[in-house]
Amino acid sequence: MSEHKGAILLLIVCVVIFGILVAFATGVIQPLIAKIGANLNTMVTNVFSGIGVN
Repeated sequence: MSEHKGAILLLIVCVVIFGILVAFATGVIQPLIAKIGANLNTMVTNVFSGIGVN
């Protein structure tokens, strides 16, 4: 089994990369990134307005 560790690792890496590509292609990731970006923008705005910087 130890002689197949490299091949198994490469197979797992390929499956993970393929899954990430499919997630980006099907539109699963974009709404999440947009929501995170909007919330991050709001958080930064609140922090700077809280310390008096406009």
